Amino acid sequence: MPEKRPSEGREEDAAESYRRAAPYLDASWQLVGSVALWTLVGWFADRKLHTVPWLLVSGAVVGTALGFYLFFKSVLAIGRKK
Repeated sequence: MPEKRPSEGREEDAAESYRRAAPYLDASWQLVGSVALWTLVGWFADRKLHTVPWLLVSGAVVGTALGFYLFFKSVLAIGRKK
């Protein structure tokens, strides 16, 4: 039986690594997405209501708080599944 060269089978290893990392990547995207979304909402509201920069700052704070909540909720759920 021929021996595997080091370069063989790497596709399977990479695919498995991506599968294992997917829940953590999802959790991080929830954090980033929440901050970005709520900051944008605050920015648009500031432009509409002429309250610069208060709603932008409020949106960023709300997005950060919600993002961390969703991030830790996802990470803890991953820990429970294992």
